[in-house]
Amino acid sequence: RRDLLVAILEDAGFKTSRPSGAYYVLADVSHLGFDNDVAAAGHLVREIGVAAVPASSFYARPELGADHLRFSFSKKLSTLHAAAERLQRLS
Repeated sequence: RRDLLVAILEDAGFKTSRPSGAYYVLADVSHLGFDNDVAAAGHLVREIGVAAVPASSFYARPELGADHLRFSFSKKLSTLHAAAERLQRLS
């Protein structure tokens, strides 16, 4: 699932960090042109139908995560495939 989600995100234009032991993938969203990760996450939910967590919420200094979103891959394969289809709308 990790490798599938990384491929999905990279196909949609995100730069990712492949985790070694977590169940989520961090993806750089700076190319989307939003002011921060919270705005990018809101857009993805409202307009694309894919939920992600703003990475800034995991930092003592939120600005350090302001260009990243956290996507979980602990989902059913059908959910990951649906996200892949939806994320193609970003291209």
